[in-house]
Formats: sequence, structure tokens, C-alpha cells
Amino acid sequence: MRFKVELELKNEHLPLDYRPAIISLFKHSLTVYENGKHFNIYYETGKDKPFTFAVGIPNSKFTKEMIVVSNKKIHIIFSTSDIATGIVFFNALLMQKNKSYPLVHENTMTVKNILVEKEFSITTNTIEVMFKSPLCVREHNKENNKDTYYSYEKEGFNEALNNVLELQIANSNTLPMSILEDFAITPIRCKKTVVRHHSQFVEVTVGLFSLTGNIALLNYLYTSGVASRKSSGFGLFEIIRKETL
Repeated sequence: MRFKVELELKNEHLPLDYRPAIISLFKHSLTVYENGKHFNIYYETGKDKPFTFAVGIPNSKFTKEMIVVSNKKIHIIFSTSDIATGIVFFNALLMQKNKSYPLVHENTMTVKNILVEKEFSITTNTIEVMFKSPLCVREHNKENNKDTYYSYEKEGFNEALNNVLELQIANSNTLPMSILEDFAITPIRCKKTVVRHHSQFVEVTVGLFSLTGNIALLNYLYTSGVASRKSSGFGLFEIIRKETL
């Protein structure tokens, strides 16, 4: 299930580290909806969250301090492979319609509309995709509790991505590990960038890739997102082209 949340800002000033504010809106919405009974399902510590999202900020200018959004409009694309999760978040956010939610810079955001988006059914084993939220690949070292992030050009990217995908498939509880056989990701037109997330600088990749693999796997990644920090606004892609090998 995929839907679009249209929001209106009180003023033009959006923080560079905006994803935590979207997560906060999600948490607030779940707290209010049906007396909060769904909150721990998704936000209990250590829970794997079966969704991804991307924030669209058109007509904007990035400065060192903030993002200037000239038309004061942004949107969220929310996607999940689990229809029950999609319904819960859709209804929870719908309850927030026309209610302002606080941001920094003396700003607020208000849900103005929610629209169900058309999903594509992938029927070929190669697709070209554009990442609408950055591809984030994280390697966590338990011994020193430190994270290493890999953009596509960093040595070890493919190995780190494969490790993350193995964990993602294991947590899905629906797909066999063998489904990752023959999976490949090929950069076409992309670039390394650094984004702020929870006051940290995170190395990620944006742009166009080719994905090849099992059709069921590609459909799962399309609806659930790819790699690390999916539920924090990373790893959502749109299909640009489908090909048959």
C-alpha cells in the first residue's frame, strides 16, 4: 500500500534535519488513534518497522541553516508491503487533517490531504529505479557501538548492502533467504551525498539504479524499501523502467 500525505507549512523555513519531525508526527498520530493501541507494535524499542517513506520538498532552496520552501508545501510518500500497517497509518494520519503540528523556526506543518497512490506490479526481473529517499547502507559494530555508512562509491558497499538485505529478509518473516540469490544492484546515474539525521551526518546515495533479481523480491523491496533506516525516511524508490532478461 502506498499513499501520499500533502502538508502545508506555516512559514517557509524547514529544518535541514527534517526526518525526525516526520517520525514525531507519525508517533503522535499513532498515540491519538484508537487510544494508542497500535503504538508499541511499531515503536517499541528494537521493533523492525515494515514501512518506508520519502519526503518531497519541491520549490525549495537549501542553505547552511535551513531549507527555504517558497510555496510552503511538502508531501510524504508512505509505502508498506503490509496492508494492515498501511491502513493503520493512513487512518491515524487522516485524524490529523487540518491540525497543526509544531516544527522549529516557529513553524508548523498541517496535514491537508491524503491520497492513495497507484502501485506498480513488477513482472520482470530487471527494473530501473529512482530513489525518492536516499539509499542508506549502515554497518553497525557491536563491539564499539559505532556505525559506518556506505555510499555506492565506497569500498565494501556491495558486501555491506548484502548483509543489510539478509537481515531485512530475515525480519520479513515471509521470504526465504534464497530469494537473494542472483540479486544485483547497478549504479546508472547516481551520486554520493551527506544528509543530516538526528543531528548526525550520514553518507548516502541518491539517483538512478538498475535492480536485478527474483520478481517477488523486487516487489517486496518496492513496497517495503531497501536497506537501512527505511522507517526513518530512507530507501524508497519509484520504478522508471521494467525490462525482461
